[in-house]
Amino acid sequence: MSGPLPGSPPGPPGAYPPDPGYGRPGSLPPAPPAPTIPPRRADVLYQPIYRSPGQQPLPPRRRQPRSSPLVAPLLALVGLVIVGGATLWAASFLGVGLTDGAAAETTPSPRAAAAAGATGAPDIEPRASLEVSATPQAVVDEATEPPDIVGPPPEQRAQVTGTILFSRAGDIWAASGQELRRLTNSDSTKSDSGPTWSPDGKQIYFIRTTKRPTANSRPGGLYTLYTTDLLRMKADGSDRKVVYDSRIKDSRGAWFSHVLQPDVSPDGRSVAVVSDGPDGSGPVELHLINPRSGRMSKVATPAEGDLGHNDPDFSPDGRKIAFTRNSARGTDGVPRVGILSCKSRSNCTLGTTKLLRLGYAHPSWSPDGSWLAVEATRGTGRDIAIIEPRKGDVRVLLTNDGDSFAPVVSPNGDQIAYLHRDGIDIDVRVMTLDVAADGKITLRDDKPVTDDGMIDAESPPAWFIPADVMTAEQAVPAVAALASESPTAVDAADAIPAPPG
Repeated sequence: MSGPLPGSPPGPPGAYPPDPGYGRPGSLPPAPPAPTIPPRRADVLYQPIYRSPGQQPLPPRRRQPRSSPLVAPLLALVGLVIVGGATLWAASFLGVGLTDGAAAETTPSPRAAAAAGATGAPDIEPRASLEVSATPQAVVDEATEPPDIVGPPPEQRAQVTGTILFSRAGDIWAASGQELRRLTNSDSTKSDSGPTWSPDGKQIYFIRTTKRPTANSRPGGLYTLYTTDLLRMKADGSDRKVVYDSRIKDSRGAWFSHVLQPDVSPDGRSVAVVSDGPDGSGPVELHLINPRSGRMSKVATPAEGDLGHNDPDFSPDGRKIAFTRNSARGTDGVPRVGILSCKSRSNCTLGTTKLLRLGYAHPSWSPDGSWLAVEATRGTGRDIAIIEPRKGDVRVLLTNDGDSFAPVVSPNGDQIAYLHRDGIDIDVRVMTLDVAADGKITLRDDKPVTDDGMIDAESPPAWFIPADVMTAEQAVPAVAALASESPTAVDAADAIPAPPG
């Protein structure tokens, strides 16, 4: 999904030197298009809700009359004398020694003293939180103290089968059962988003945005990069490694290429991302990264008339990639789901692409490939819907509040995790579905995973369930359903050939 909301990494996503014509060949890499919220008209398709309105410039401050530089220090000294005298008088009048307060402050409570034992270290009782557990393996480069997180009561909380990943306040979190666990720790120089699972669930790929002050060779040529690198870590948050370093630097300056929204292929050999290319100069389109070599290759999807790509999602058999193609209708931006049928299992940089109906975005495949969970973009907002992948016909609209987006289908196909907006607050929710034998889908339940409103809206959730947890009926359909369809079996009227080269 595109466009940040509050809670996203600080600063702009690109580099902004004082002299735009200096620092690298050509123009600086364009930031991804920032969608804006259009007027609330029923006849206008709704733009992405992930970006809040831009902040207006602050009004100029009034110039205050200047006073003598000696006045302020003298007034401060007089104030200290008055406060000190009053404190001594109060202490003597009340019979309180000056050391009593300090002694009381350093004396542990009976509960703390008992917990401290022989070490004498006082125990600090944490504030109430939602069963936040420590990271199983210590992270050497970051703090591991868990923050407070406000969650719904257990009886109202969704029960998560397997593990859902999401980004909260710049950190990667994991929800399993009814437990929440933080896997990374952001600070003023970095934040993490876009988590996605490796096929075996042993590793997590994610995007780390890092604030990097830099300079060029000209006087006063200082500027800051907010680089987006692809990283990989173990499922417990340890052993972090850089898969793709987006920084570009030579004698003329430094910049970077955008790398966002990773999704790992079922065979683990490719990571689909949206990027402006290895040199950071192209449009934001689909690319594949080899996780072993770090090499980036562009996917040959039709680019004529579009406004960039978002939200790649490999089909369960790895033969297709569904994504959002941003296009225009008049002066209005209109998303639509595109499906790339790979030339072969080992080559998804080439193939044919078909575009589904206008007004849908952020596709997520069902395990058997027979339907897609999507965002339905409407005049009143975005909602979760299910469409079929051949023409894009809607099978069911699951929400109707205009504030639901970023769906991801569970590996067993009977639940959908998504993000929900309430004002400026964003939370993770899980809906449970009844999928009948005839394909009819109905909503049975919808419960929150979090309710503190701190979820990063630009970062969709990701879901993994171990094979031994799913039943045989749930684990098999993906191969059977998708293998029956040729990787290039698309309607002739909808097929768009790949551009030459």
